[in-house]
Amino acid sequence: MNRDIRKTALVALCTLVLGCGQMFAQQQNQEQIVYIDGVRYVVHTVVKDETLYGLSKSYGVSMEDITSSNPILADGLKIGQTIKIPHTEQDAKHHKRSKRDYTTHVVKRGDTLYSISRKYSISVDALLADNKDVDQAHLAIGSVLYIRRSEIGQTDEAESRQEIIKHSEAMNSVANADYAYHVVHAGEDADNIAQRFATTVEELLSLNTMANKDDVREGLIIKVPNLPVEQLAAQESIDIGATSTANFRTLAPNETANVALMLPIGKEGKPVQNYVDFYQGFLLGADYIRKAGYSSDISLYNTKTDNADCIKSFIEGDEHITTADLIVGPIYENDLIPVANFAERRPMPTETSEVQYRAIPVVSPLANLTHIESDVVFQMSPVVGTKYNKVRTLFDGSKRVVFITSETTDEDFAGEVREVLGTTPYSTHHYIYEHPSIIEKRMKAREAGAIVPDSPSDLSPLLDCDQETVFVILAASETEVDRILAALASAKISMSARSQRTAPFVVFGNSKWNRYRNIDRSLFFSNNIVMLSTYHVDQSNPAIRNFIGKYVKAFGTLPSLYSYRGYDAAVIFIRSLYSGMEDVGTGKTCVPLQTPYKFELFHGDATRLRANQEWVRVNYNNNFTITTE
Repeated sequence: MNRDIRKTALVALCTLVLGCGQMFAQQQNQEQIVYIDGVRYVVHTVVKDETLYGLSKSYGVSMEDITSSNPILADGLKIGQTIKIPHTEQDAKHHKRSKRDYTTHVVKRGDTLYSISRKYSISVDALLADNKDVDQAHLAIGSVLYIRRSEIGQTDEAESRQEIIKHSEAMNSVANADYAYHVVHAGEDADNIAQRFATTVEELLSLNTMANKDDVREGLIIKVPNLPVEQLAAQESIDIGATSTANFRTLAPNETANVALMLPIGKEGKPVQNYVDFYQGFLLGADYIRKAGYSSDISLYNTKTDNADCIKSFIEGDEHITTADLIVGPIYENDLIPVANFAERRPMPTETSEVQYRAIPVVSPLANLTHIESDVVFQMSPVVGTKYNKVRTLFDGSKRVVFITSETTDEDFAGEVREVLGTTPYSTHHYIYEHPSIIEKRMKAREAGAIVPDSPSDLSPLLDCDQETVFVILAASETEVDRILAALASAKISMSARSQRTAPFVVFGNSKWNRYRNIDRSLFFSNNIVMLSTYHVDQSNPAIRNFIGKYVKAFGTLPSLYSYRGYDAAVIFIRSLYSGMEDVGTGKTCVPLQTPYKFELFHGDATRLRANQEWVRVNYNNNFTITTE
């Protein structure tokens, strides 16, 4: 995957990079079924030691059927090839499905698998699993689809869109060389798709055996011409926004994306683990895109500690940077500025003496930028200004808000919450810790008939009402936060045991708590904590579990948050080089694993760039489940 490790990269890292190809080759094939021109196929990636004879036995088809379906096999099997194998197993049409477990949907004119998935909030994968004889690109009007009741309401729009895109990528990996497959996005129609792929509406409809333009609907996978590189290069470049001046070239499916990855990956002869993790995650993301049919050539540049002279030498004298289709990094803002300036007006060779320029998209993967103005920069970290958008309903005046203070106060967190509150009223309760032995003495004295004041550690009075309440804990130390959360949970249990009413409440948590090592995490659930995060990983999520398995198999260690961000960067931006940078530049939501991204043109006091607007709201529910928004 990595053709050229820069001379500044570490020798220790070179060993890691050279081993990646073998690691990826060892990944197990996951069976994926696609329909191509009405025929059902399994998409298969060839691994070491596989033979045509072995594949024919494994899939129960003849060697002749496999070779006739894949002209690229004229020279024999090659490791890494993606081929399509006729699939003989059909869904049992008369298989009885319990009405308790399934409902049905009769296909109407205009239905697509995507629109049906949205109607029932069910995943595309679940629909395909339960309706194995369905050609998702050509649903027959009047046909019946089975809808698994337990899956209804379990999938949101972003997940359905991601599954459709994944399915189209599998189809593209084995498509005929004359055409590719394209997912129709919101806002697209036959006219602008035909224009984008340099064909006519009539030819587009004919290629897809459609009667009229209205058949081209959102979520449908359609065939489009697979343009030669030189023809696509002559097409008008895509403007990523009405107020942007950046023009990026969209790559043809058979082009190799030239990616420059600029990371401070080594310092004083030693690897910097966080950025090694990012790099490894990026390799897995690039490999995922490769299996979908899009190859990338990744050049790694060690910027040391983002050394200015080092970076200058790259952008002024390295041929791979000057021909890059995508630059990821540098990490720090001051060193990203000269890279962005270069990327805005990268000179392109022409047959005439006239100089032409083409912009290179530059991805800032980790920094929250504060003083850069460039239409080519994409910031993956969510901007600070959108942080509280998903929790404003907690502070709109419809709920009681109580600040809980203690010996120390996180002034930054307190200031942010007060700004969100505005003129909304709130009250304050000061918590004082009391040792359990003292509390026990109080209880014994009460039992003996003495009049004893309540413990200052007792938070029961805060719960003695019916009004929905939001508690904001402003303590600045891990120990104090843990004690206050434990006191709230204890008060709730104690009052419930005495059949006393308790206020329904949530605790709005500080994202810094995620860095605490010794806090009792079960208290997050018992106190219904709501928290905002720049990135969220739930290991019960199938996509996360799958990624962890692949990462451990490839690199022999568990991924860190840097690994996940590296994967996301590769999947979002390498894929967008082929689909068009407008897919990530104009507010469309993309979800590579679990965390959503939505890039829009952002203007700050001293910034102008494409910035991610999506913070993740994480809800810890008292039934010990986690939901995200």
